[in-house]
Amino acid sequence: MPKKMRKQNQLRKTPPMEDRISALPDEILRYILSFLPTKLAFTTSVLSKRWNPICYSLTTLHFDDKAEEDVETYTRFRRFVDNVLLSPRVQHHPIETLSIVSHSELCHDLSRRFNMDEWIEAAKRRGVKNFQLSSSTIHIHLRLLPSIFSSFKTLVVLKLSGIIIEYGTVGPVDFPSLTTLHLIGVLFCQRDGVMKILNGCPIVEDLYVTAPSFELGYPTGFKPMPQVVKAHINAFNVPFNAIPNVESLHIEEIERRDKDNYINSYYRQMPVFRNLISIELTFHRFRGWFDVVEVLPYCPNLQSLAIEKGKYRTIIEANLEHTIEPAVVPECVSLHLRTCSVRNYPVKSMYEDFDLAAYILQNARVLQVLTIHIDPHHSTKSEKDQLFKYLSRCPKISQTCEIECY
Repeated sequence: MPKKMRKQNQLRKTPPMEDRISALPDEILRYILSFLPTKLAFTTSVLSKRWNPICYSLTTLHFDDKAEEDVETYTRFRRFVDNVLLSPRVQHHPIETLSIVSHSELCHDLSRRFNMDEWIEAAKRRGVKNFQLSSSTIHIHLRLLPSIFSSFKTLVVLKLSGIIIEYGTVGPVDFPSLTTLHLIGVLFCQRDGVMKILNGCPIVEDLYVTAPSFELGYPTGFKPMPQVVKAHINAFNVPFNAIPNVESLHIEEIERRDKDNYINSYYRQMPVFRNLISIELTFHRFRGWFDVVEVLPYCPNLQSLAIEKGKYRTIIEANLEHTIEPAVVPECVSLHLRTCSVRNYPVKSMYEDFDLAAYILQNARVLQVLTIHIDPHHSTKSEKDQLFKYLSRCPKISQTCEIECY
């Protein structure tokens, strides 16, 4: 038999490729599609009629308008989300995760904005457990009604970013299952909005709240949140005594303000954080290392200390006590501190800022590493080398401590 005919016969005998994906059960297909943006997942419905109901029964939904660059495509996107969340055919399907990310400035136009409140109410009815909503557009926030916070009984994770809660009263908040709460750049038209939300979250463990800053003091009435073990807060929007059992704490906007006794008193409101192991302090306006040392007695078991210095330095009044040396070395420094790092370290003023590093090296008995992250925009290699030599010559009580400069 000629070679060409033998090859043709072999091709005829080759069995068709098996469609293994279509053979998978619906639950597996839903799981696979849950990792895709929802709009892309729905394109699979063109493969066969079987895929259409699978798409509508997805329990993980990710919506992102990044690719919608004009009014027409943005409007189609909005209608697609309406169809997925509001269609009567999906109301009996539960939602595990709903993530909505807005990049488009078109959402700010009231005639074309997201039907956000309707979408959230639909998610509530479908028992959503993980809800994430964020706006990445600079200076443009998504707007929500205060009513979204009422009675969200199934929710376990809530993450909001770049949101404005419009005028209206934040009523009774009931998040009995919520363990993770992130409010990042969420602006409340009501000053006590944050307090009402936190008071309605009795079992939160992971708390992240930045903005607003209550410069005239906290609203009264914060309840303790004893389950919080990880927190990232603005120093002036969540009172420290509301998170007494925290283990990892990041405090932003630590600063003192001249002639403002209330703002300057926040250290005195601190409880003793006996469970606190790791703390990070971010100074937007750095005043001096004594502000760092003043925090340490409230953290007797602290093992990790990180400081980020702000770009602005406030002027120290002559009548303020600003020595770095406390009368007694805090227990955490002498017995427990293992790592210490300083970010945004300005080499230009290294002799002025050398005090903290020297203090830690001389008093931290079990210190393993001191790390200095030098401000990359205001330093040269020779300045970095000079700083490293300067620190290396400093007396240190821990013989195993390493000094790193980056």
